[in-house]
Amino acid sequence: MPKRIVFGAILLFAMLLPVFVSAQTEQTDADKGIIYMRERSYYIGLHSQGWGGGWRKSFFKTGFKKRILEIELVKMNHPKETRTENPYFGNASSYIFGQLNSIYVARFGTGFYKILNDKPYWGGIQLSYVLSGGFSCALARPKYIYYIIPDASNMDYTLSLERYDPNVHTQDYIYGGGPILKGFEKLKPYPGAYVKLGMMFEFGEYAEKTRAVEIGTTFDVYASEIPMMAFNTYPRYFLTFYVNFQFGKRYNLY
Repeated sequence: MPKRIVFGAILLFAMLLPVFVSAQTEQTDADKGIIYMRERSYYIGLHSQGWGGGWRKSFFKTGFKKRILEIELVKMNHPKETRTENPYFGNASSYIFGQLNSIYVARFGTGFYKILNDKPYWGGIQLSYVLSGGFSCALARPKYIYYIIPDASNMDYTLSLERYDPNVHTQDYIYGGGPILKGFEKLKPYPGAYVKLGMMFEFGEYAEKTRAVEIGTTFDVYASEIPMMAFNTYPRYFLTFYVNFQFGKRYNLY
């Protein structure tokens, strides 16, 4: 945990430093000239507890400011997750012992971009920071396992597909994880909110196309605890650090 805090502090310092030390004055619309009024992009990436992707739409307010709408879906893993197998069965499937639910986080928010430097027409890198926030909903999908039911009459066994219950299922009798799509019909929502701070590095030559890498941190907080792993404290918030690759286009309505 201390290493994550130190890493996060360094990352936040690196992102905020250009905001405080930049001596660039903001240009007006007339100085810069707004050619494209809209921007749409998609992104995929990794974060410190999983992976995910999203969609973002931007509306240019000035040459250096954009208002954004965003939708994200990310997979959230628990730090204590470890895959294991039943050592007594060579063809048993792997599973995460103690995992009560798989967690997916859906975010719906709004925010803004602030462009810190203008990219030359021939290419280069444009630096921006982004601040956004809004509604966050953690979706818990119950985990199922194949459980071994011994048959004493003929020294054999059968497999039963059951929802994992740490009070019922012992590790020696867990054959393996259940079907990958099992449990989606029993998704349980946990509403909350999120805030995100990131730094974007846009590169490329063509103004109508966007290619960028964004790094930053996201904080999600929920109204109630989320059951992720048995034998562990249930979290009510997630603090994650991410890196995304974005691609999209700019356009006008006319």
